[in-house]
Amino acid sequence: MNDSPHTAGSSRTGDTLRFPGGRLRHDHWTALASLAAGHRGGVQLTARGGARIVGADRDPVEVATRDLEAAGLPAGLAHPRARDIIASPMAGRLGGHHDVGDLPRRLEAALLARDEADALHGQMLFGVDDGSGDVLAHSPDLAVVVDGTDGSARVHVAGRAVPYRVAVSDAATVLIDAAVRLTGSAGPTRVPGSGSLHRLVVDALGTHPAAVTAPGPAADAATTGSTTGVVTPRVGWIDTADGLVSLLAVVPDGVVPARLAEFLGAVERPTTISADRVIGLHELTEPMAEQVVRVLAPMGMIFDAESPWAAGAP
Repeated sequence: MNDSPHTAGSSRTGDTLRFPGGRLRHDHWTALASLAAGHRGGVQLTARGGARIVGADRDPVEVATRDLEAAGLPAGLAHPRARDIIASPMAGRLGGHHDVGDLPRRLEAALLARDEADALHGQMLFGVDDGSGDVLAHSPDLAVVVDGTDGSARVHVAGRAVPYRVAVSDAATVLIDAAVRLTGSAGPTRVPGSGSLHRLVVDALGTHPAAVTAPGPAADAATTGSTTGVVTPRVGWIDTADGLVSLLAVVPDGVVPARLAEFLGAVERPTTISADRVIGLHELTEPMAEQVVRVLAPMGMIFDAESPWAAGAP
């Protein structure tokens, strides 16, 4: 029997677990803690909002599908068709950070449902930006920017705007269709980085029935990143628009020890991992946030924006 990680229904996976948009539930942390403890190691955060289980020697561990399921994690997190999807961690929580809803999850579902997405290999980085520019700063190959409240988003290719908008409800389908058309036309060729738009992708968007030509700068004149001027929080205590608190923190070397991961699960609040490996704990009351800092700071979580470990934070 072929148990290659690229075989559908395989009992083996790669070593990276891809959480769409870096969104984790508290039980995800509990499961990650169990897996890490089994290897006397920790959870290494990736630069794209994902995670790897590392052993005591800090080497990545390839986790079998049966182990994921036993721990309570969906096998789709390590499916060969899964791709990196980064999303703004503070979406909908601060002024200028528009709500992106469940778009990261729907984008993942669209990827897993399309057999043609196998041809994308690991080369496509998808992004969902809330209008703050924090995701665009990473020049994702294909991205949408939710920059208003009209239910639409502007499309970006290789970190730069193209003159098309899509309904947020159609965004997952449009991005996957464009990516599949690229690989079908040009093979597994990576979309060039910022400063060089891939014409095939732009053409695919221009002929897509769900894409609408939008007024704005021409693609070749668009600038990389955000021009919104929205400030993205660094590490620390953030008072959010709903009267609650978000705590943003980093960990040394981007590795969450198994015991700390267990405590993150015990907080029982939504969490995020940003593309800069910043952990966000959200929807906390002030007393809860104070307790989290008192308990987790001595365990290795760094909430101080002046810490050298926070130098790479947004």
